[in-house]
Amino acid sequence: MPRIQANGIELFYEQAGEGIPLLVQGHHHIPWMVFQIPYFSQFYRVITFDRRGTGRSASPPGEWTIADFAADLEGLLDGLEIDKAIIAGASLGGVIACQFGLDYPDRASALVIGHTVPYFREDSQRWVDEQIKEIEAGRPPIVDQPKSFEWEKAGPPTQRPGFDESEFGRYLATLNAGLGSNQESAIKSLRAIRAWDTRPRAEEMANLPMPVMVLVGGNESQKTVTMSYEWHTAIPGSEFYMLPNTHHGAARENPVLWNEVVHGFLGRHGLGGN
Repeated sequence: MPRIQANGIELFYEQAGEGIPLLVQGHHHIPWMVFQIPYFSQFYRVITFDRRGTGRSASPPGEWTIADFAADLEGLLDGLEIDKAIIAGASLGGVIACQFGLDYPDRASALVIGHTVPYFREDSQRWVDEQIKEIEAGRPPIVDQPKSFEWEKAGPPTQRPGFDESEFGRYLATLNAGLGSNQESAIKSLRAIRAWDTRPRAEEMANLPMPVMVLVGGNESQKTVTMSYEWHTAIPGSEFYMLPNTHHGAARENPVLWNEVVHGFLGRHGLGGN
């Protein structure tokens, strides 16, 4: 059964391919299964999993932190007897990738930090609070991204307008994926990311020993774009790539480009796979 005890909790995972371990993660394993696993499993041993509180993984009691998510990931690698892996993620998965690199630098062959920011500003924290209220009201959260400026009525959409009506969008709507397996789990995940802040660990971040790519969509929030670039400058030797004409859900919206950019980065650092 594709379940494993990791950091004291049961995680559900999937894997395909062989070679250098590449772990892609974020919220739920399903989106990666559609667009990333078929491509990357041609070159790597690709692993994805349901983060705690999503899909078929356990939802432990108490509040959660980003450090907890990174420890879960380390536990998954331990359970699979993997010493080092490429750690890639988008959104909360990008945050977890960075935390993993800081907490377990000897376990990461490379980091792909996608579609997130190095810390949440006060206005972004208020946006998280608004998303929690949406969940409590039974409405879907994170339809729009945080605003960058007070004069904006709303931030940019998470996904390209019209994507939900496309063939891919309609198909993805039939798959069970999301921020949490229930309201409580989704809210605890949002509370964890609300507290995200790399600034106290700036010196460690400047000395990350593995190759790092910071990835962002050109149609994400302007603050997300600028803060992602600042993040890149805070990690000497890192690469920065802005995917043109893509939103926060770029790995689904334009998987061909997303996969190409990530694979190219890995290849430049001797991790191109078989």
